[in-house]
Amino acid sequence: MGIQDKIARPKGLLVLLITLVAACTPAGTQMDFQQLPAQGWPLRAPVRFEISVTDSLQPQSIWLTLRHTNEYPFSNIYLITSLQHPDGAVITDTLSYDLAAPDGSWLGSGNGLISQELPFKKKVRFQTSKPYVLSVYHSVRQLGEANGLAVLPGVTEVGYRIAPSERD
Repeated sequence: MGIQDKIARPKGLLVLLITLVAACTPAGTQMDFQQLPAQGWPLRAPVRFEISVTDSLQPQSIWLTLRHTNEYPFSNIYLITSLQHPDGAVITDTLSYDLAAPDGSWLGSGNGLISQELPFKKKVRFQTSKPYVLSVYHSVRQLGEANGLAVLPGVTEVGYRIAPSERD
C-alpha cells in the first residue's frame, strides 16, 4: 500500500461521514457551534451567532445546544439570550434548563461528552434574510451567592439549531 492509498482512505471516510450527517439533517436546517475556553465559560462572555434564514414564510424553531463534560458541577443551567433583529430590535430572555434528572443522571445524550438540546423559540417567522444576531451567556451562581461564577467549568461548546417548525 503506497502513501497515496493511505491518504485517500481517511479522506474517503471523511467524505462518507459528512454525507451521512448531511443526509440525516432535515432540509432547511442550520446549525453552528462555538468552542469555549478549556478552563470554562467566563461570566458575561457571550457566545454570538449570526443567523440568516431565507424562508420568511415557514415558521422556524430554534434550539440551543450545550455540550458539557461530567465535570459540569450543577444539575441545571441559567442562560441569558438576546436575539437582535436586523432593524435593531432586541428580544432578551432569561432561561432555566434542567440538565440532570433527580437521580443525577444527565438528560442529554453521550458518554463523557454530553450533548443537550434545549428548546428556545418555537414557530418564529424570520421577516427578512438579513442577519439576526443570537447571543448567549451563562448566569450560573453558587447557592446563596449574589454574583455569578467567574468561570463556569465543564461546558465545552454552545450552539444553536434552526429547523422548520412541525405542523400542529
